Amino acid sequence: MAVFTRDQLDAMLEKMQHTDPPQVYLLFGERYLCRQAADRLCEKLLVDGGNCHLVDGEAEEFSTTLNRLASYSLFPGRQVYRVGDTKLFHSVKVAGSLWKKAVQGRQENDREKTARYLKAMIESAGLQASDPENDPGSLSAAQWKKLFGFARPPEDLAWTKALLAEDPDESPATMPAPVDDTAALLEKTLTTGIPGKNHLVLLAEDVDKRKRLYKYLAEHQVIIDLSVESGSSSKAQTARNSILADLLGKTLAGFDKTIAPQAAELLFERVGFHPVAVVLEAEKLALYVGSRRKIDVEDLNDMVGRTRQEAVYELTDALGKRDLEKSLLIAGRLVDNGIHPLAVIATLKNYTRNLLLFKALQGRRDIDYSPSMQPGFFQKKVLPMLKQDTPWTRELSGHPYALFMQFKTAAGFTLATLQKWMEQILQADFRLKGSPIEPETIIQHLLIAMLTNGNPGGLQKNN
Repeated sequence: MAVFTRDQLDAMLEKMQHTDPPQVYLLFGERYLCRQAADRLCEKLLVDGGNCHLVDGEAEEFSTTLNRLASYSLFPGRQVYRVGDTKLFHSVKVAGSLWKKAVQGRQENDREKTARYLKAMIESAGLQASDPENDPGSLSAAQWKKLFGFARPPEDLAWTKALLAEDPDESPATMPAPVDDTAALLEKTLTTGIPGKNHLVLLAEDVDKRKRLYKYLAEHQVIIDLSVESGSSSKAQTARNSILADLLGKTLAGFDKTIAPQAAELLFERVGFHPVAVVLEAEKLALYVGSRRKIDVEDLNDMVGRTRQEAVYELTDALGKRDLEKSLLIAGRLVDNGIHPLAVIATLKNYTRNLLLFKALQGRRDIDYSPSMQPGFFQKKVLPMLKQDTPWTRELSGHPYALFMQFKTAAGFTLATLQKWMEQILQADFRLKGSPIEPETIIQHLLIAMLTNGNPGGLQKNN
């Protein structure tokens, strides 16, 4: 058969009307795109009648689904077994991606998402998630690297044990058959043959293309690749924007609406690359404008929050609070959402520059600044004096309370520390512009250096 991309999906589905469809489909990549494509695929398969059996790949042993797939059904029409979040293609190679998603879920306070990806990562190494001895947080750096194929994060991982204890695996205590054995059993079953009216639709976010089952499906069945290129290159951003534009256009067309180009660009900028969020915001905008057919920038400003701008503020806020873990998570999310790494560096540079300025201004004897002073006193007494005969008009033009909080943050650092930060930021800037190292790695290294003072085991202390 073949491997199809998102651009080839419409043609593939159209062709299904004129030929006998394959019995197995694997859809992998961006979660929302996979679910959307699976809906369309199942609709085509069942156009003449039948049933779609939804299977949670996290909760049911695949051997049970395989037995049903290999059996004749008493129901008329096609029988489609749709397995979401299949574990058949997990391996150490995708453990790093699963860990990032678990960490992102924790940052979003989504316990279910965090637990799901954490368990998937554990199982990708051939371990049983319900066994307390397999808690990732208790592993040494060497054990972690050997099992999952990437370096153990430096922060405290005690939360993994607590999460696994709160959300224990509901499967039997006995160790299930290794994932690779189940995959081999599926291949053997397909080779032998399954009833002609039975179909299997597998959904996964990450697959290891080295696996034998993947190669078998690519040769004998159908694979639909819905993955999206990551990174900050112009090619990657163009691809992501094309996907979002397509989703936006189709969603609004269902409401007989259009959107001004400027409003569409602003929507993508604010939401970032979150397909499901774009669809939801588009539906919200379509309902908001009522009988009007065209959505403009004013409508967008009324209804859509400044998601990415808020995320940039969250990064500087986490940095000011010396929260290394949160700083790393937010910086990674910014890059994933399409914000160029140089823009992240520029944000850190401007933030540090302001802290340096406010730290220096605190040394003026005439203002008698103290970190313990109240916001009202700062606004009425200190701020007016700072604004007199100063070249820093723009820097002191923000909201009084915001300026008060920045002054308070600056008071928590020494001038030497802030000067060192600026040097480190400039070095990272040069690396981004002339180094082959991945931009995300450079930003992570920068944040770790800023907040650990060369001691990854603990946050820097001010003297």
